[in-house]
Amino acid sequence: MNERTFQNHVLDGFKERGYAYVPQSRMDQNFNRETAIDEQTLIEFLTETQPKEVAKVERQYGARWSRAVVKRIEQVIADKGLLWTLRNQVEMAPGARFKLLYFKPKNDLNRAAVEHYRANRFQVTDEFHYGTLKDDLNNRIDVVLLVNGFPLVTMELKNHQTGQTVNNAIRQYMADRNPKEQVFQPDLRSLVHFAVDADDVYMTTWLKGKGTRFVPSNQGNGKDGGGNPPAEPGKFGTSYLWEEVLAPDSLLDIIERFVQITYREKDENGRKITRQARSTMKAVIFPRYHQLRVVRRLLKTTREQGPGHNYLIQHSAGSGKSYSIAWLAYHLASLTRDDGDSFFNSVIVLVDRVVLDEQLQGTIMKMPHPRGMVAIAKDSAGLRDAVNAGARIIISTIQKFPYIYNQTDTAGRTFAVIIDEAHSSQSGEAHRKTKQALGDHTGLNADDAVSPDFDAFDWDDSGLDEDADDAALRVRDELNAQGVQPNLSFYAFTATPKPSTLETFGTVNPATGKPEPFDLYSMRQAIEEGFILDVLTNYTTFKTYFQLVKNSDEDPKRKASRTKQEIMNFVKLDPSNVSKISEIIVDHFHDHVMPLLHGRAKGMVVTSSRKAAAEYFRYMQRLSAKPEYAGVKPVVAFSGKLDLGGGDVTEETLNGFPSSEIADRFNTPEFNLMVVANKFQTGFDQPKLCAMYVDKKLTGVAAVQTLSRLNRICPGKQAPIVLDFANDAETIQSAFEPYYTQTDLDRVTDPNVIYDMKTALDAFQVYDEEEIAALCRVWLGKPDVSTMPEVLRLLEPAKDRYADLDEDSQEEFRKRVGKFLHTYMYVTQMIRLDDRPLFELDTYLTFLSRELAPEYEPEESIDGLIAVTQLRIENQGQADIKLTGGEPVKNNAGTVGVGKSGDDEDYLSAIIDQLNELFSTDFNDPSRKFFEGLMTLLKGDDKLGQQARNNSRVDFRTPFDSAFLNALFKSQAENTDLFRRLSGNQEALRIVREALFNEFYNTARRDSSNQ
Repeated sequence: MNERTFQNHVLDGFKERGYAYVPQSRMDQNFNRETAIDEQTLIEFLTETQPKEVAKVERQYGARWSRAVVKRIEQVIADKGLLWTLRNQVEMAPGARFKLLYFKPKNDLNRAAVEHYRANRFQVTDEFHYGTLKDDLNNRIDVVLLVNGFPLVTMELKNHQTGQTVNNAIRQYMADRNPKEQVFQPDLRSLVHFAVDADDVYMTTWLKGKGTRFVPSNQGNGKDGGGNPPAEPGKFGTSYLWEEVLAPDSLLDIIERFVQITYREKDENGRKITRQARSTMKAVIFPRYHQLRVVRRLLKTTREQGPGHNYLIQHSAGSGKSYSIAWLAYHLASLTRDDGDSFFNSVIVLVDRVVLDEQLQGTIMKMPHPRGMVAIAKDSAGLRDAVNAGARIIISTIQKFPYIYNQTDTAGRTFAVIIDEAHSSQSGEAHRKTKQALGDHTGLNADDAVSPDFDAFDWDDSGLDEDADDAALRVRDELNAQGVQPNLSFYAFTATPKPSTLETFGTVNPATGKPEPFDLYSMRQAIEEGFILDVLTNYTTFKTYFQLVKNSDEDPKRKASRTKQEIMNFVKLDPSNVSKISEIIVDHFHDHVMPLLHGRAKGMVVTSSRKAAAEYFRYMQRLSAKPEYAGVKPVVAFSGKLDLGGGDVTEETLNGFPSSEIADRFNTPEFNLMVVANKFQTGFDQPKLCAMYVDKKLTGVAAVQTLSRLNRICPGKQAPIVLDFANDAETIQSAFEPYYTQTDLDRVTDPNVIYDMKTALDAFQVYDEEEIAALCRVWLGKPDVSTMPEVLRLLEPAKDRYADLDEDSQEEFRKRVGKFLHTYMYVTQMIRLDDRPLFELDTYLTFLSRELAPEYEPEESIDGLIAVTQLRIENQGQADIKLTGGEPVKNNAGTVGVGKSGDDEDYLSAIIDQLNELFSTDFNDPSRKFFEGLMTLLKGDDKLGQQARNNSRVDFRTPFDSAFLNALFKSQAENTDLFRRLSGNQEALRIVREALFNEFYNTARRDSSNQ
């Protein structure tokens, strides 16, 4: 098979889709290379579709009228660009207005519009001559698509069988296609150029010679990343390009509602550019395949299913999510039913940030739209007014809905809600209030068609008669807001869906019964296609070793887990640790990062606390003043103020300028190393960020979102660098695995678990039904501050019973209340329980939980009790982190039991000994395996497990000590050296025995409570 065979197959595919084939000889006659237009086809189109306008110019210009029209079209395109001209009208004397293209009408109600659309002329030609410059006169393009005489799409085809691939086509565009030719100039004629072989499609919208950037426009290979799925019989892997993407209907839809021109906002001197012109063009945006796919799939499914459904879109960073959301918003806003009525009254775009995402907001606003179509809700009142006024597209933050949920009038209206970065807040209180604000049931309307059955509540309101009806309405509205709302469709975008996000917005796979994303553009595909970088490629870990000594003769009793955390924080802020890590970071950044990107590279230091950020920043500032570290320019970012050395400091006082300027000034050469504490760890887009230095524990989604600050591409940027002082490679890999391809759940939540939780809570006998009913009568009758004294009084009986419980029971009850509240919110986002007593219990426990916060006895600060000695930081080398995907994310929702905190008291000296032991070099892998073997033997003793479940900690001591010694002697052959050390050192033996005792007993009791 030669290249011509492949080319003929492509031509046949276009002809089957409705393109008229024009052979080279005829195209050479009709196509004017100087104007880069098939003028004969254009004039025929105008004459057939707009005879009245043609008559006007013919009277004015006589036989030369066609030449005058073409000249005027050239003038408008040169000024406004081709895209604007195709979407609007060309006006010319004497009062003629020409449309160069008719887009597909929304429905078939207007017959004239349908006929005009069908009159468009779609042509495909091959071996296309285009050249006007001396060296280009005989050059040919393999395939060109023209609409009404305008060459809009060019294609270079290559065939593997001849030894050439898509890469040869790309090189041909870059080396042999002169960008000065009019047919190639962006937004003058062709809108996009494709390099194609049998397996891959690449595209560009702007030819710049060797500087041209081609990007993949493949379908993606499911969970396997980039490329295309295996070809169907009789087709190529790239057949979708001519069968689907560039089919006539699709191409015109892309031109009308997808292709965008972006413009520079400032000139070389930083002055604002006010006029959009071809001279200020920045880029031509043509949708990639997955962007077309997700918008069109969502529109098709929405039309078929109607409102009242949720959709989860898992699109990685680098997917062009802002454009996907903007395109979806405009398509949904213009979606109509067969009778011509709008499908949705309003489309609301929500971002999960207090401050609106400027990039997303800007992308939406720059789409062509009539004045007043888009409303930006900058405050709660603005959101309320936009919703009530029926604005077509509304941009807001989800945090505003709790303030306006009872002030909206949405009866009989439908809404599409697009969520940017759908995370945990979308399954919480703000999401619930969003549904209350927009659901058709909301608002205390006197003329509701269905009135609540007030008698069913049977409340003796003790003098609150005037509030009883309001309370009944509130209960009804709360219950109606549960589950999926019939008038609301949610479209949730995220790269890292949590279990709650999957269960709230995912589509259930009938084969597995588990929720899945509706559409996937995976991290793996984005990496393989070069739209983001792999942040785990250059990952180096460090380990800190230290010894602690007591500075005090006292040996106070303290909570072990709290004290361990306090000690670790103490170590992190110890001057020896701050100085050593700062020196490693500054030295590495100066030598290995600063020279990157021609000296424009940036770095970020992620710290564990605001105080740590301030301390690191101050030390790095001192280091940057040294000649050997010239050019290092640190800046610090954290929220609020903190006491540092006896005085309050903020990021503003440390940096010397307002906080609002940090991001912008970090983007300039003024600063290149940002030290952060939480701030800027997520949602911060800085492509020049080439290195990250991590001194904070990172797990799960937080690890992925933090490290993903590095994945943005930038010209000349290679694989980013990570130096991690706080995490091991295994932890980071396990955090990324669920999000590398499609995110799956390990199990689904059983909604019945909420009733099991209620049963477990009832068993404590802390509250009773009458007390719950009394509190709900008061609060729901008038939910404001005036009723709070009575609400608190009604909680006193439960607080007294709670106080009578022993300490362990109090802790368990507190945890069970918290778990119930979280799970009730979670379950009622997914389904409507319609259970008034359960709702009332949730209301009651919400107030009670705030009264049961555990009281911690103040403890002496650990600062004066211990000191750090012999601290060293050891480079563990570059980690080999290779992601495979397929690891499901663990769903911890919906389990009934709660475990003990394990925060058992121990002497301070013992805690220090354990930490010294933990951070010494004696505890290597063979030692860990020895202790794991000991625990395996102990857990294999069913009788011992039964004794742990049925006895107090004190009573269980004797049988455990005996079993421990037996297991120890059985294991001695596994590690004779360690056995000899333990048996010869009573203190070491005690530490191990106590650690295993606590682990065994807590696990056994926790497993028992979960059964």
